[in-house]
Amino acid sequence: MKPGVKSGGGLLRANLNEIMESIQGEGLLVGSRNIFLRFSGCNLRCSYCDTPSSLDRADLCRFNPVCGGYSEWQQIANPLSVNEVMQLISGFGSRWISLTGGEPLLWADFIASLGAHLRPHGYRFLLETNGTLYEELTRCIEYIDLISMDYKLPSATGEDCSRAHDEFLKQAQDRALYVKIVVDSSTEIGEIRRALEIVARRGRDTTLFLQPISPCGEIKSPPIRAMLDLQRYCLGMLDDVRILPQLHRLLQII
Repeated sequence: MKPGVKSGGGLLRANLNEIMESIQGEGLLVGSRNIFLRFSGCNLRCSYCDTPSSLDRADLCRFNPVCGGYSEWQQIANPLSVNEVMQLISGFGSRWISLTGGEPLLWADFIASLGAHLRPHGYRFLLETNGTLYEELTRCIEYIDLISMDYKLPSATGEDCSRAHDEFLKQAQDRALYVKIVVDSSTEIGEIRRALEIVARRGRDTTLFLQPISPCGEIKSPPIRAMLDLQRYCLGMLDDVRILPQLHRLLQII
């Protein structure tokens, strides 16, 4: 069953997996300090998922008051209200809030309420999404400043998400957005070509990040030569294609 926003005491509530402040390790904001709100639940099951604990509804939310996770984690009972989340993040210095997961758009109404409360105080919102829940996006897009859309290849999810991605990009046409594709040693050029065709409909100037997968178990990262060849191929359809591994993995911080 998909998670959904609960109401209690007149306030929206949501299940979160983690709340913390750390360095953004991906995309256009890489290296910047972000507040991370990791929501519970996801509508996909990707083979390379690096946060499996966030796939299902969590009874407890982990909270770390120190940037980078260099402190003991605290456990807080779910679901959390908008006011509770605002209180927890009030001690952090960053004004960029990364909405991640799981899939944060499963909690679109909660995100809209959070945005309505926090954006007047100078907070900005990065939505990190799998780019399939385009109807849910419409419920909170007015509060989103930047969208990081993962393009999910069939080899990663076992299903073709191309139509959903196409609709999502249409809904997000008026918002700042970049696309990320996770690449492993088995990624096929045919599925990359299909992804490029859909992303290019938004415009050749759409920024694309090719992210070599962080090795895990039998999943291997592609050699740099293969990544460079893939980048050159993608530049035939898009003007801004960047190779970027997960910085937080390299720095060994959360």
